[in-house]
Amino acid sequence: MGRVVRASLAVALMLTAVVLAGCDAAPAQVERIEEPLPSVRGEVVQLVPDEVRYRFPGVVRASERAAPAFLHGGVLRERHVVRGQRVEQGELLATLHNPAMAPAFAAAEARVRELDASLSRLERDVERARTLRERNLSAEEELDRLRSEREALAQAREQALAQRDEAKAQLEELTLRAPFAAEVTDLDAEPGDFVAAGQPIMQLAGVAEREVAIRVPANLAARLERGQAASVAPTFGTQRIDGKIVHVGRAGESMAPVIVALPTDSALALGEPVRVQLEIAARPVTRVPLAAVVDPAGSAPYVLTIGDDDTIRRAPVTPGRLAGGWVSVNGEGLAPGDRVVTAGQGRLEEGMRVRVLP
Repeated sequence: MGRVVRASLAVALMLTAVVLAGCDAAPAQVERIEEPLPSVRGEVVQLVPDEVRYRFPGVVRASERAAPAFLHGGVLRERHVVRGQRVEQGELLATLHNPAMAPAFAAAEARVRELDASLSRLERDVERARTLRERNLSAEEELDRLRSEREALAQAREQALAQRDEAKAQLEELTLRAPFAAEVTDLDAEPGDFVAAGQPIMQLAGVAEREVAIRVPANLAARLERGQAASVAPTFGTQRIDGKIVHVGRAGESMAPVIVALPTDSALALGEPVRVQLEIAARPVTRVPLAAVVDPAGSAPYVLTIGDDDTIRRAPVTPGRLAGGWVSVNGEGLAPGDRVVTAGQGRLEEGMRVRVLP
C-alpha cells in the first residue's frame, strides 16, 4: 500500500515538472515567430498637362447673311420671292417705284446725244478750217478757235456720260437682286409699302456655310486663337461636331464675341440651339488615383505615400477635378514620381513598413 502511494506521488511530480517546463518554453517560442508585413498596392504620382473645359450656349446661323435694301426711297412695286424660298446669286428679289429716277436717266441720255451731235458738227468745221488754212484761205486764229471749242465740247461730253452712267446706275438700283445663294428667312416689307432709303426689305441667310456665335469673358478670349478646335453639340442631342474658331473679337473688360465655323456637311439647322465646348490648356497638375485618397469628401483628406524603404508616410492633400479615375491634388510633400497606396490603407499607420504587391 505504501509503495502504491509513493509511486502515485512520483508520477504527479513528474507531470508538474513537465507542465512547468512547457510554460517556460512557450514565451520563447512565440518571440521567435515574426508577423508578416501588410501587403498593399501602389501607384506612381503623375504630373500631366491640364485642360479646362468651358461650355457656352449659342445658336446656329448662316456664315453669309444679308438684309437687302434700296439706295433710294420709294414705293415697293413688286416682291418676287416668298418666305422660305431658295434663291440663287443674281436672282431678282424686288422692284421699287421712284418717279424721279427714270426722267433723270432720260434727260442725261438726251444730253449725251445732243453733245454727240454738236461734237460731230464741230469736227467737220475743224476739218474744213484746216483745209482752208492749208490753202491760205483762212486765218490761223480761226482754226485754233475751232479746235478749242472742240476740246471744250469733248470734255462736256465726258461729264454728260458720267452723269448718264450715274442716272442709269440709280435706275438699276430700283431692282433688288440676291448677292449670293441664300434662303429667304424673313420679309420686312409688303408690295405697296413706302420704304425709305436703306430700309431692309427682307432677310437672307446663305446656304453654303454655317457658324455659331458665342460670347466669352475677355480674359478667356485672350487665350483663344484662330484655327483652334471647338466641339459643338445640339442642346437636346448627343451628337458632337468638330468646329473651328475663325474669329475672336475684342471687348476690353466685358464679354468678347467668338465665332465658331461648322463643317459644310453639318446636319445642324439654322436657328438650332447648341452648346460650344472650348478646351483651354492650363499649367500641369499633380494627380493620383481616386482610390489613393482617404476620406476625399471629409474635412482632412490625405494619401499614404510609400518611401524608398517601404515605410508609410501620411501626406494631407486637397482634391481637385476628377477625370478617368484620377483626381488632381494639391499638397505639400507630394511630388511626381512618389508612390501612393491605392489598396490596403485601412490597417496602416504612419511609420509602418509594408510589402508592395506587383
